Amino acid sequence: MHDIVARNADPTVGRENELDGLRKALQSAAWGTGQCLVVEGPPGIGKSRLLQEAAREAGRLGMTAALGRATELDRVAPLSVLLSALRDSVPAVLDSADMAALGGLGGQEANRFWLVSQLGDLIEEYTRTRPLLIALDNTQSMDEVTAFALQILVPRLHACSVIWLLARRSPPAQSPRYDVVGRLLQDGARHIGLEPLGPDAIAEFCTLALGAAPSPGLAALVARSDGNPYLLGQLLNALEESGRLHRADGTVDVLGNDALPDDFLSAVDYQLGHLSGPTRRFLEAGSVFGRPFLLGEAAGLLGERGVALVPQVEEAVQAHVLVDDGTALTFRQDLIREALYDGLTGSVRRALHQEAATVLEASGRPRAETALHLIRGAGRDNPRTLSVLCEAADEVASTSPSTAADMMLEALGILSRDDPRTPSLLARAVSLLASSGRITEARELGGAALHRSIGRVQEAAVYVGLADALKHAGQDVMAVEYTRRALAHPGVAGAVRGQLLAVQAHALLTGDDVSGAEAAASEAMVLGETDTAVYAGAARSAAARIRGRIDEAVSLASDAVQLADETGGDARHRHPRMWLGRALVAADRFSEADAVFALGEDEARTLGSAWSLPLWHYGRAELRMMTGQLDDAQAEAEAGKAVAEQLSALAVVPSLLAVLGQVAIHRDELVRARELFRDARRMADSGGGVVAEDLAWLQAQLEYAAGDPKAAVTALAGVYAQLEVRPLLLTQISWASPALVRFALDAGARPEAEAAAAAARRLAVHTPKNISLTAAAHHAEGLLHDDLASLRTAVEGYRTSPRHLARGIALEDTAHAEARAGRRTHAVALFEEALSRFTHCGATRSVARAQRALRALGVRRKKWQSVQRAQTGWDSLTDAELRVVRLVAEGLTNRATAERLFLSPHTVDTHLRHAFAKLGVSSRVELARQAMVHETGEEPAGG
Repeated sequence: MHDIVARNADPTVGRENELDGLRKALQSAAWGTGQCLVVEGPPGIGKSRLLQEAAREAGRLGMTAALGRATELDRVAPLSVLLSALRDSVPAVLDSADMAALGGLGGQEANRFWLVSQLGDLIEEYTRTRPLLIALDNTQSMDEVTAFALQILVPRLHACSVIWLLARRSPPAQSPRYDVVGRLLQDGARHIGLEPLGPDAIAEFCTLALGAAPSPGLAALVARSDGNPYLLGQLLNALEESGRLHRADGTVDVLGNDALPDDFLSAVDYQLGHLSGPTRRFLEAGSVFGRPFLLGEAAGLLGERGVALVPQVEEAVQAHVLVDDGTALTFRQDLIREALYDGLTGSVRRALHQEAATVLEASGRPRAETALHLIRGAGRDNPRTLSVLCEAADEVASTSPSTAADMMLEALGILSRDDPRTPSLLARAVSLLASSGRITEARELGGAALHRSIGRVQEAAVYVGLADALKHAGQDVMAVEYTRRALAHPGVAGAVRGQLLAVQAHALLTGDDVSGAEAAASEAMVLGETDTAVYAGAARSAAARIRGRIDEAVSLASDAVQLADETGGDARHRHPRMWLGRALVAADRFSEADAVFALGEDEARTLGSAWSLPLWHYGRAELRMMTGQLDDAQAEAEAGKAVAEQLSALAVVPSLLAVLGQVAIHRDELVRARELFRDARRMADSGGGVVAEDLAWLQAQLEYAAGDPKAAVTALAGVYAQLEVRPLLLTQISWASPALVRFALDAGARPEAEAAAAAARRLAVHTPKNISLTAAAHHAEGLLHDDLASLRTAVEGYRTSPRHLARGIALEDTAHAEARAGRRTHAVALFEEALSRFTHCGATRSVARAQRALRALGVRRKKWQSVQRAQTGWDSLTDAELRVVRLVAEGLTNRATAERLFLSPHTVDTHLRHAFAKLGVSSRVELARQAMVHETGEEPAGG
């Protein structure tokens, strides 16, 4: 068959505006500014051609082009389309060593986050020396790991010389949970919608394809294509092949009135009508695979030897139906494959799928692919189908839990309600649904399972899966409910009972039943296996910290860490170092806590425990807040929130928002602080787990800042009432006890003030080596009794404490007391020292208070040291941001910068985003140029 369109037509006809926009985007990427563009349109509209043209233009600009095309079977080989595109580009983005390293990561449980993170590092390193186009076609068919990779890498690499070009059909057909392209569009990706060709473009298309302008009769005929380039091309090919085109006087006319194809299926039939019967059957067999296929695979379906089908391959390639890349055969247009497949009768289609399952299983293809063919081959009654589905689910569960869950649901659909295998599959499906974030489906299936007559072991497994997943999702109230239901059955085995109790203990910690949490954790340690004992030990440490027993908290967490290290295996995945780090912060052992957090995050990377990442950021954010490093506290909290949202692990987000709210208050950004409080409150009200103190403390500070101490005391009513048994707030924030006294005194609530001071003294007595808690007790008592001596003692205590903000607040209160005592000189000295502390921390609100107090004492400075940074430009950068910017400007990647500065790459990314916004740049290239100008005052060569 002659393909005059492929030979003569210009695929860019009618797409000049779209191509111009693509060229500009590619030029920007070549100069260092990345973008994401989404090409959308119906089948045959020209999306693939546009991607190919973009690749050619990228080559002309000296860029590398990595092209990939998703298929419906990518879910059996997650991320393969993206990895293959990067491997096959010229020059290759990924070499064999990179592919081997990434393959090793992909094989570990729960490691897809680290896999994608490492892939991002490799792309970032590559684009330091050569800009890159990543073009992915058919993204409506991409697997969940590729979708996850786009969700993370597109925003992460925004400042690198990489452009993402994603094509999908409209309307999008993928499941909403995979609609990452839609989310990218919401976040600012540029949309390129391909519309049908207009009459002028159709005429130009025909002229180029046919070598002459179409006559009015031909123009009317080809208008039946509705401006769809693929269908238009097939119409012209059909007319040319049938000899019905007549050229005369510079125009082309059409002869006769025979029927012509006017839809895709009939157009394909017309196109393939000239092929031999054997070649048609060969193509039908190839269409069943749903992906590029091997000659041997198609031969297996047809019961032939591969060499016997060489003539059919050659005919199909010459007819421009297949493309042979030397490794596999691919349909030139997916529309052709779809039309061939849809044209098969039901019985033939089922027979081919059944045979495909046999061929693929024999060749060692992934079990998930075999399972898919068994299902489509109506093989539900085939005893192999169930076993292959279960094996396939196990095969992909570590990287694609949602896909594995779908396979388990397929397996459940095969079994009858009373099949003895159903309960165990139900439990497995619930666990997979929950771990993939499909909580609603997990609850519905779990609820249905629990209403069935299933065994106690399986019932307990359903409860464990649901409760553990709900706990990690931050739904602590529901997690407690499910564990209590399960534990109500006396027949639950000891080890499973221990698991349930450990989950329950952690879920109870965010509520007010600390005694219940302690009891559950203690029983779990007796009943459970080692990993349960580690998890329960961490809960006991957290409970002790909530109670104010700091030394005990450190000891219990240390024991849990030691047990996990000695035992290894699943016990290490519980990450007890997180709770040890938080206990060390409460104990004023900041350097040790920092080291523990760093070691814990490294261990999480080794183990593939991506779910724990937001917790490490939270631990460091809390630590930086206590040291008065407000900029760093904000960066850690924002990095933790970003990672939590990427992972859909939202349990710690309300607490991270509370940290950000505290930072905003110290900076006198009260509007932002209220917004953060509302967001955190909304998440908490929807069932999210957050300790009551976090939100109550933030709300009270906002009320007090608004001049309403009574409202502040009301917000903290629960905290005041439980201080004797739950002094958590005082162990988390060393200036909380004097603040509680201050709020209560100003509100005329002396009993609450006395309760706060008494609680602070108990903590100091029980933890005599903790300098900050002892100083805080003196501070609280000094405020309560207006006792200058106690306040002076507090200041002296804080001078050796690592808590700089607490020291500044104590200095300020002592200065006020000195002033009231008529000791102006001493008051001025203390106010100025407090002002220095606040300025160093960036605590704008406290700086303003100290300056007002000094002015009231008659102190005038021509120029106070400003704590209010510029909003833009180099002077607006924090010290941490400046350190990151200097290294990135030298050419270091985020990973290398993080290693140099002993930070998380996610924290580096947060600092870099802030710096880009402040400097008004959008690429690393522009950042490096500005850095050189800033440092030397000279433009770089060629700048």
